[in-house]
Amino acid sequence: MHKVYNLLILSEKQYSLLKFFCCLGPVLFALSVILTGNVNFEGMFETAKYTIFSKYWLGYTQEIGTPSRLPAYPLFVAVIYFFFGIDNFNALLVAQAILGFFSIFMLIKTLENLGLSKNIIVLSTIFLNFSILFRFSVFLPNCLFISLLIFAIFFLTKFFKEKTNKSFIFFCIFFFFLILTRPLLQLSIFITIPLIIYFLCKTNNSKLVKSSLILAILSSYVLGISVQFLRFYNYDKSTIYTAQSGEHFLFWVIPCLSKKYACGSRDLLVLKELRNKFNQVTENKEELNLEKINKIKFKLGFEYIFNEMKKDILLWSIFFSYAKLLFHSSLIEIYSSFNLDVKELYNPIVNGPSEKIKDIASSMFKNPLIFLWIIAVLIIVLLRFLQLYGIFVSIKDKPLKGYYLILISILLLILISGVGLGNPRYRSDCEPILIIFGAIAINKIFFPKNKIKKKNE
Repeated sequence: MHKVYNLLILSEKQYSLLKFFCCLGPVLFALSVILTGNVNFEGMFETAKYTIFSKYWLGYTQEIGTPSRLPAYPLFVAVIYFFFGIDNFNALLVAQAILGFFSIFMLIKTLENLGLSKNIIVLSTIFLNFSILFRFSVFLPNCLFISLLIFAIFFLTKFFKEKTNKSFIFFCIFFFFLILTRPLLQLSIFITIPLIIYFLCKTNNSKLVKSSLILAILSSYVLGISVQFLRFYNYDKSTIYTAQSGEHFLFWVIPCLSKKYACGSRDLLVLKELRNKFNQVTENKEELNLEKINKIKFKLGFEYIFNEMKKDILLWSIFFSYAKLLFHSSLIEIYSSFNLDVKELYNPIVNGPSEKIKDIASSMFKNPLIFLWIIAVLIIVLLRFLQLYGIFVSIKDKPLKGYYLILISILLLILISGVGLGNPRYRSDCEPILIIFGAIAINKIFFPKNKIKKKNE
């Protein structure tokens, strides 16, 4: 066993070298995108819905869409366009790759601050995390959200470990920008923020300092929400945070959940029915602003769920959608983005999951890409069990129990958005948190304190 530990625990020189290669991951992936001529992936993603704001702010177009897209990522794109030219996707890709480099660096620094083992297993879970690597090569706000989340967690870690109030202020600043990047933390006022306030009250700070820190986290949330409220109010007098929620719920979640296995593609008949219902409700109503339209979409969606959906299919679909969300490999997205032939992976489930499993298994030796995908899925399954174990271990850590409960609350908020879709894209935003809990489990299993002490002796 000692030989195994000697292989897994790295010297400082080995650790520094592997840490550098981990940080290079997003850069190397971006390089592969450039060399294969897949920059912007032929426009297959919703990039234009974000860049239109960047162009408008820079005065390159008079066209402006609704403020339903949060402003942080378009602002990031606008900065790149300002210095390197409009629609310079090569410059944008390089900028995101550099952002990925520093994000991975800060993620590893967070693991170091938590006192987790400097070993090759933990570094491998970062370097081979295609869900993160891929996001920094796609022109969508996920990459910026991942980066901001990593920086926010870094400062939250420093606050809990070192009791430095300045670190908490930095956490609040990054939390503010998270609110304006992806609509995933709008419910944090009910879960995450109360947890933060509770544990702030338990610190040894004076009442004045406690009050100041509580005001800081509340202000970061309120200001972030207020920016969006102001954008919508100026647009059509709406007072909402995002108009995407109703659209997403009515025209994506419900059509996906209408399929027994929530296979990732929408039930087109249900989608058509929902569109017709929406058109019927709104056709005779004039001057509907985005807030009213959003409410109508939610109302129609819930009516359809309660009155027309079979509850057994609904529950089954929710289960399968989360199974796919948690255990699906991002390689399936990468394959389609690079136009690689893996049609067996995309075939819909018709006669049950077992039939599709047989089709994939029979193709794994004919197509090495499918074999690689199967290996990736098996590794992800193992990691999920490790990460679940890491969650249980973490909440037993009394000095950092509050810190880990806050991370768990953020994890749950992010995963809620993926219901019905089963798309690993909706998991990518929480990958940094999953990596932390995986590292906790790996540290507990392979490097218990007594083993490390013996080795050091």
